[in-house]
Amino acid sequence: MRLLRPLAAIAAAAALIGAAPPAQSEQKAGAVEGPAICAPHEAHARYLANTYGEFPLFSGVAADGIALQLFVNRATGSWTALLVRGDGIACVTSAGENGRQDVGL
Repeated sequence: MRLLRPLAAIAAAAALIGAAPPAQSEQKAGAVEGPAICAPHEAHARYLANTYGEFPLFSGVAADGIALQLFVNRATGSWTALLVRGDGIACVTSAGENGRQDVGL
């Protein structure tokens, strides 16, 4: 299973669009091993599209206003989950391969 992308690669992607480099958070979120990688949502979206061919497939907003967004490459099955704050900062919570779309309950 693919773990989080290297921080340097995401920092480079953020730099290309003039965004601040991603910050590392010491808190672990969900199944993430190591620090979360946070950057402006636009930086993550461009990086995931250009590097992994992943595009948003699902978004949902929790009661606290934090959004969960799932980026997926339907051809390869790679995926990335982001938590997006109200200020537009998104943090990678997990990423993997061999994703599939489940239909029904």
